[in-house]
Amino acid sequence: MDWYDYMINASEQSRFNAGHWFRYLRKVIFEDHSHLTDEDVERLLNSQELTNFQKVSLKYAVQKHTPTHEYVISLNKPAKLSNVQKMMEKYKHG
Repeated sequence: MDWYDYMINASEQSRFNAGHWFRYLRKVIFEDHSHLTDEDVERLLNSQELTNFQKVSLKYAVQKHTPTHEYVISLNKPAKLSNVQKMMEKYKHG
């Protein structure tokens, strides 16, 4: 299975679920590269299998420096838990 086929399957699995779709996008789009070729992206944008939302979000996710791209790559970064830890300390010593 190539990355195009992977994303076609992902589009079917995540149809009408934005959070699920973005989790699939994070598996193929990274800060410094993407597993999808320009041809893959073009074929996906022209496919009948993706919803309009999936097409638009894919289009902007592969464009560096867009809010959608930044969001997708942020999904691959560890969560910052400093505020949660501070809150837990506050209530622990209450």
